[in-house]
Amino acid sequence: MNLPGVALRVATPRDAPVIQALLDDDPATYALLEGAPPRPDEARLLLAERPPGVPPRARRVYVADAICVLDLVEGFPQPTTWYLGLIFVARAARGQGLGTRLLAATLEHVTARGGETLRLAVVRDHTAARRLYARLGFTHVRYATKPLWSGSTQEVEILDRVLTEA
Repeated sequence: MNLPGVALRVATPRDAPVIQALLDDDPATYALLEGAPPRPDEARLLLAERPPGVPPRARRVYVADAICVLDLVEGFPQPTTWYLGLIFVARAARGQGLGTRLLAATLEHVTARGGETLRLAVVRDHTAARRLYARLGFTHVRYATKPLWSGSTQEVEILDRVLTEA
């Protein structure tokens, strides 16, 4: 994925310490997104896990050292829909338009590969993210209850951004 000014690359298991440090640097925001602070092996799990039925080649985690991490799944939950599982920007990099640029680059990336929709789930209480997604044209699909690794659940809003004209 191309993002001018940011060295964004596909993450490998060797990137786990960098990703873990990024998540650990802001446990409160991570807890807002995922319902709990990052586990000690959160980065390793992020790199390894994927939705049921999704082949390894269809899921990519992108990282820019100490700046951001992004989790993207091709063809989920439908063949022409891509799912943005996580976008996490370092505290020091927030407020500079990086989230907007990351999402714009993601939309271009998905469109260039034949994706018709980008889907994501946003925590209902994350008002800043909800405003950003609305500004970028994401629309409400439904509300859902997301199970968490801790055994609890979290209320999220499923949003879609249609990338092709009907």
